[in-house]
Amino acid sequence: MIARCALLTSLVLIATIPAFAQEQTERQPLAPGAEAPEFTATTLEGVPITLTQWQGRVVVLNYFITWYRDAAEHLGMMEDLQTLYSRDGMRLLSISLDEGDRGVEQVRELVREQELAHPVVVDADQEVAELYGVRALPAIFVIGRDGEIAYYHEGYTEGDERRLSQAIAAALGVECPDAGDEDNEVAGADAQEAEEPVCNCFRQREE
Repeated sequence: MIARCALLTSLVLIATIPAFAQEQTERQPLAPGAEAPEFTATTLEGVPITLTQWQGRVVVLNYFITWYRDAAEHLGMMEDLQTLYSRDGMRLLSISLDEGDRGVEQVRELVREQELAHPVVVDADQEVAELYGVRALPAIFVIGRDGEIAYYHEGYTEGDERRLSQAIAAALGVECPDAGDEDNEVAGADAQEAEEPVCNCFRQREE
């Protein structure tokens, strides 16, 4: 099924981004049904990538930062989902919010360590993150074939990998491999009720 899911049984991962200095209200992530904004970014290999180049596919945007705890396990889980659903038409793009040259090197190192095959970009200035209203990490957007947000999730608790798998499967119109696992459904619901630790992770971007 998903090889690394066993590693995630104790994973609790959430980090908040403060509002920009001149804004009084907190960023709000794009809700399901909203049109996914176009953007252009450059992968670690120097390849330009746009949302429209995957038009007609289900695209998953995964925002993360390297130095937050369990980032490696989280990225591994996302890689497993890409492996599981790529033949059905899913495309995964992980977007790091690490800053500066050192941040880029940390992202490269993590990608090498985890042997990630999906494209990764660094959004140091939070330009793409701002388009989508990212306010906490990890932030995961599932974009349907119609170009609209189909599912959004922020933070991470036990059982979220299954819920994300179900959301991707639904967007693709395929059967989720573990759809009949009712025990995990209960465990995931219990975990979702638990209080999640919050960490302020990002410096405010200068306007």
